[in-house]
Amino acid sequence: MRKWVLIIVFSILLVGGAILCAIRWRAWFVTPAEPLWTGDTIEYTFTPRTDSVETLLVLGDIHNRLTRADYDTLAARVPEANLVLQTGDWMERGQDYYRQLLLREWTASALAGMPVITCPGNHEYLKTVPRRISPVWEETFSHPNNGPVGVPGASYWLDIPQARIIVIDTNPLVHIIYLTRTLTWLRQAMNTAGDRFVIVMMHHPVLSPAKGRWNPGIYAAFRYALSQADLVIAGHDHSYMRHNGFVVLNTAGKPKQQRELEHAAATDTVPVYGVIKLQSPISNLQFTVHRLSDGVVIDSLYVNHD
Repeated sequence: MRKWVLIIVFSILLVGGAILCAIRWRAWFVTPAEPLWTGDTIEYTFTPRTDSVETLLVLGDIHNRLTRADYDTLAARVPEANLVLQTGDWMERGQDYYRQLLLREWTASALAGMPVITCPGNHEYLKTVPRRISPVWEETFSHPNNGPVGVPGASYWLDIPQARIIVIDTNPLVHIIYLTRTLTWLRQAMNTAGDRFVIVMMHHPVLSPAKGRWNPGIYAAFRYALSQADLVIAGHDHSYMRHNGFVVLNTAGKPKQQRELEHAAATDTVPVYGVIKLQSPISNLQFTVHRLSDGVVIDSLYVNHD
């Protein structure tokens, strides 16, 4: 009797796996056949402004859903911006087609030439065993090679006059060795920032606003260290949340249902973008969150320099 049960269970799993592969084959492995853009890479080189305020445009998950017209609209709304921060999942998948699609829309827009600081999302990783970041990441972005371990330019930090921006690749944090090395590196990068504001970017958030999502390893290992930063920006959860200095943004990802967050200062499910203004000499940081549809401010945060 047990033998027949095993045969039936195995057959159900086999048929179910075949059906799943048939449904998801195109999404996982096949890319659309469209003309590809063969433009340049996106640079991060930053030139400080000559006036007293630096302005940073902050974008959450995009998944190749913003067009050049959308970027033109953002450029018109924030004409003073001179740096872009992006929290990962800019590409729908880590294949060359989606990199080319990103470049085609970005380099034809009014934001072309704007320096970009971004971090890898889970969609920039290939669905291999083991998972690895797509080789087009390094081809598309040329970030500094000063991270703890792993792919150059995936985790890194860089300085602008008023802030140190620290980028964490959260995808490999499931490995304890990478997690501990990254935590040590993060603390060192924060402790050597001097008088600058500390802004941390990561894809998977410390605090998750979406139902069915939680990152207990990141929460346990990084929450205290990151509470020492002035602003922590994440994506992944396709909704907006702010809890003190922890922020989760979604710019163009399909909105997800939020869970109850009694301690959150602000939540919303609409697509948004952020604007950071940094005073020079270093005095305060202003972070405002705008609806993508019309640019209306829905939330704001001010941090005074100690």
